[in-house]
Amino acid sequence: MSLVTVSFPLVDDSSTSLLAWTTTPWTLPSNLALCVNPDYTYIKIEDQERKQNFILHENLLRTLYKDPKKAKFKKLGQYKGSEMKGWRYVPLFDYFVEKVGVNPLFMMKHSPSVA
Repeated sequence: MSLVTVSFPLVDDSSTSLLAWTTTPWTLPSNLALCVNPDYTYIKIEDQERKQNFILHENLLRTLYKDPKKAKFKKLGQYKGSEMKGWRYVPLFDYFVEKVGVNPLFMMKHSPSVA
């Protein structure tokens, strides 16, 4: 199975992006929502090679780094999914921005935690 990781910058913090993964990248142009599980823990890291901050599920570092133990990143914080309610991100494509607005982050109990 192929896996694609995509970054979505936060509206209120353009130096930080939410990371999402998909096995159906052809659906990305029509993406209208990102979901997090309110009960899961997400971490904010600083990727020291890319000089960017990312937020992802705490168990999904392997989707970003082949070997997280050798990767150059620093953990900056952590959040429960419930704390992220209402966060807004910049969509990959702006096709629907006029009709929908800037995309909010949604809560979903069945958001996956493993890739």
